[in-house]
Amino acid sequence: MKSEIFQFCTMCSQSLGTLPEAIRAAAAQFERGGAALQGSLITLNDLRARLRSLTDKLESQNAYLLIFGPLKSGKSTLMNAMSGTYVSEVTSLPGYPCLVFVQHSETPHHSVTRYNGRETVLGSGMELKAVVEDAHPVLAAQIRAAEERGGAFDPAVDFPETIRRVDIKVPVPPLDESAMILVDTPGLYSRMNFGYDVLTREFRDGAACAVFVVKTDNLFLEQVFAEFNQLLGIFSRIFIVVNVDTGKRDLAPDGSLCPSAESEHPERVLEAFRTLSMAGPLRAAHDAGRVRIHAVDLMSAASAILSQSDGKRKKLPAFEAFQNDLIEYLNSSDYTREFIRDSLRQGQTLCGEMQAVVSGEEVAALLAKQDALGAEILALNARIAATDQLLQTDWSALFQPLREEHRRGVEDAVAAKTAQVREEIRQGFTRWMAGDESLVALPHLHWNPTLAEAARSLADDSRARLQRLSGTAHAGLHLAPAMIADLTTSGFSLRENGERAFAAARADEELSAYRMSVDMETIPVRKTPADWLLFRGRAKVRLRLFGADGSRSIAPLEKERRLPLNSRAEFERQWENTIRERFPAKPVTFAARLAESYITGAADNIRSGLRALRSTLAAERDARQTPFDMQAAILRSADDLTNQAERVSRDLALLSEKENANFAVPPPIPDAYASAQDAGLLPSPAIPPLPLLAP
Repeated sequence: MKSEIFQFCTMCSQSLGTLPEAIRAAAAQFERGGAALQGSLITLNDLRARLRSLTDKLESQNAYLLIFGPLKSGKSTLMNAMSGTYVSEVTSLPGYPCLVFVQHSETPHHSVTRYNGRETVLGSGMELKAVVEDAHPVLAAQIRAAEERGGAFDPAVDFPETIRRVDIKVPVPPLDESAMILVDTPGLYSRMNFGYDVLTREFRDGAACAVFVVKTDNLFLEQVFAEFNQLLGIFSRIFIVVNVDTGKRDLAPDGSLCPSAESEHPERVLEAFRTLSMAGPLRAAHDAGRVRIHAVDLMSAASAILSQSDGKRKKLPAFEAFQNDLIEYLNSSDYTREFIRDSLRQGQTLCGEMQAVVSGEEVAALLAKQDALGAEILALNARIAATDQLLQTDWSALFQPLREEHRRGVEDAVAAKTAQVREEIRQGFTRWMAGDESLVALPHLHWNPTLAEAARSLADDSRARLQRLSGTAHAGLHLAPAMIADLTTSGFSLRENGERAFAAARADEELSAYRMSVDMETIPVRKTPADWLLFRGRAKVRLRLFGADGSRSIAPLEKERRLPLNSRAEFERQWENTIRERFPAKPVTFAARLAESYITGAADNIRSGLRALRSTLAAERDARQTPFDMQAAILRSADDLTNQAERVSRDLALLSEKENANFAVPPPIPDAYASAQDAGLLPSPAIPPLPLLAP
């Protein structure tokens, strides 16, 4: 049968080979998910611990023997007796609620593993003991804090640094010979017991054998067996070791001390327990052969074994009977069947739970979040690509149509305004001729205001035209459909940039440049007879008429007499020259400068705005890319875990079919045990008659 277990363990270990790394990688990635994946991470860490126990069992092909019992029931003494050496120094921890694994190893190894999956390797047993003793008050404080909050303490949630498991590997020849790993559990009913549902979860459907240690004084207390039914649902075979005290004395009627019934006839105590206390699932399991009872003085047994110095270990008959019963079971075909069946069932259970984790609500929520992030990143990438395309555009050149349209508008406006200016100047000259104003008053009062007003009007007209042309949705640009699509995709507004550019556009129109003056030296003046008689030259006559600086008032009649038609023609020539010099050149130049100021500002605004937009979009994308990449890694690890779990589950199913074919049909279940099962008194399915696994 050992050969059969060896072959099975080899094949099963090969099937499970990639699963530990996959779940380790998934747990490491889930830890990065923070609170959103806390529940999944807790489950993964729990699965990790349970998978470790399974793989360790398969690799070492050792039998796990879990030792349960109330506080001070003799569990540590039993471990010393079974080990043949003193190993309870570190297993007799001060009530710390963790599992302690003790196994043979030529090279000593001590480590603690916490609920968050972190393992710490320590240098010696004493160092291990110190670490656990230091951790004990910290854990007690965390438990009190949870109680003050009004909730039950859950180490995986409330304090993941809680020690879940202690591993002690030291030279223990008896354990090597029996291929056994001892697992000590915290005492029942201690304040720091989180419940065996947590502590023994990794052994459910995975460990075939357990020992329940109880003192004779507590054997008949109902509370002691309150959680025993739960153990029946976990283990295929349970050995109850009643720890008797062979040195116990009772008071005789004559007042003397005499050996107690417990010390002289422990078998009577067991018979009374079977007769008076066994009922329900315990009775059914006992009758089915799943519960075996032995009465042993554990202190005497351990003392006898540890005190031998000649290498020959003396064993008490009761303890030897217990060991033989245990070893006989571990060497039996029943144990082989249970070992294989439980290992396969645990492997399938773990695979199913792993798949359930990665398909659970937290991962589904993460996947939905990842899809939303991915869509946002794709949209941002599209906007960035469109922005990059727009940044390659020569925006100044694209404003050429606006330049041309603005110029044509200015030219049309100047043409109309020029005719008006000419007529107003002519009328101003007529009014001057009809009045007594001086020559310098003519441009000052009648011509320059007209010219300045025309310049101002044309400048205002240019601004209004430019505002109208630039106030379109695309800031005055006529764009191809592809550019409009890029603008829409990028979300960039040309209108806003155009409005800011127009508000900042500047072009100073110097109204003084439109002013004119009259060159009186070129104006013909008619001489009077007196001028001829006195031989006055025309310059003298002109000086007498206009004054030295042209400020002499001239009566209308004198203007009429002194300024004949050729004089008036000279005035007209001067104002026409002025109009031709100023119109359309100056208004057009002003309009062009104003347009260029707008175009330069708009192009700069667009370029800087696009660069700022690209920077913002890139920052938004980067802000999403980091969590996206992190979540992608988490989801990839989840997918890998799913794929590995599915593959392992298929392999185990095939292995289960093969193992089912190797076993003969088991004997029927005893009636008492079957009745208890049918009545719902057993928390787990009946063990012996079940097939290994459904294919």
